[in-house]
Amino acid sequence: MRKIVRRGAIVLAFSVTVPAPVLAADLPTLKEAPAPAPAPIPSGWRFEATINGWAPSSIANAGVGHLPTVSSNLGFFTLLRHLNGVVPLAFTAKNENFILGLDLYWSAVSAGAHVRASNTALGPYGGLNGSLRLSETFLMGYAGVRLPIQIANLAAYGIAGARFSNVNTTIDLNTFIPGIGLSGAQSENWTDPIIGFTANYAFNDKWFLTTEADIGGTGNSATWQAFGALGYNWTPRISSTVGFRALYVDYRKWNGDGGSFRFQQTLLGPQATISYAF
Repeated sequence: MRKIVRRGAIVLAFSVTVPAPVLAADLPTLKEAPAPAPAPIPSGWRFEATINGWAPSSIANAGVGHLPTVSSNLGFFTLLRHLNGVVPLAFTAKNENFILGLDLYWSAVSAGAHVRASNTALGPYGGLNGSLRLSETFLMGYAGVRLPIQIANLAAYGIAGARFSNVNTTIDLNTFIPGIGLSGAQSENWTDPIIGFTANYAFNDKWFLTTEADIGGTGNSATWQAFGALGYNWTPRISSTVGFRALYVDYRKWNGDGGSFRFQQTLLGPQATISYAF
């Protein structure tokens, strides 16, 4: 009887323990869930490229060497007829605390001009016809830090940088007497340190107000700029503005022979821009 019980226990144990591995082999293997990929850390920087549709009038006084100073006053539509080319571009990068920017304006014009009445050295020739050919480049670079102004929806930055100017001037003065006239040309580069501010105020998700002003100069030069515009966000990436801009530059350099290079100009007029953010 004991043998029968013992054999039955062995058979029962075998029937219970042997199938277990077989059943386990039929189940899918359980693996640990992969760790979630880390979310990208937002940099907070917003980059923006802008085309400036500036339509300025030009008030300029220029003189080279021993030639008298020549003045020109051209409204935009007059200036447009004499415009040989223009490149107006800007780029900014900013976050909650800092801003960087570049602003380029290059143009080339040729126009009639006149001699100031105070210059009488050429008076005996009976009057003058003048022409002024001018190409100029203004490149502004700046960096800034956000100002601690506690106004909702306002981002204002104090900025410091420099404005590089290149001016190529050619002046032709012709009298009414054939064969008698004067001509002179000179090219100059200079850089003015500047300080100022730029600000943006959002009325809502679509409408905003933007403005900038700066001033600077050295011992023989001076410059300032100001603009303000109302803007609209067409999409999260595309925006446009309409406003007014003015730029002033003044530079003088005396030559070793007693002559000098004199250049003074004010550009001012309406401006429309279109920007793409990325």
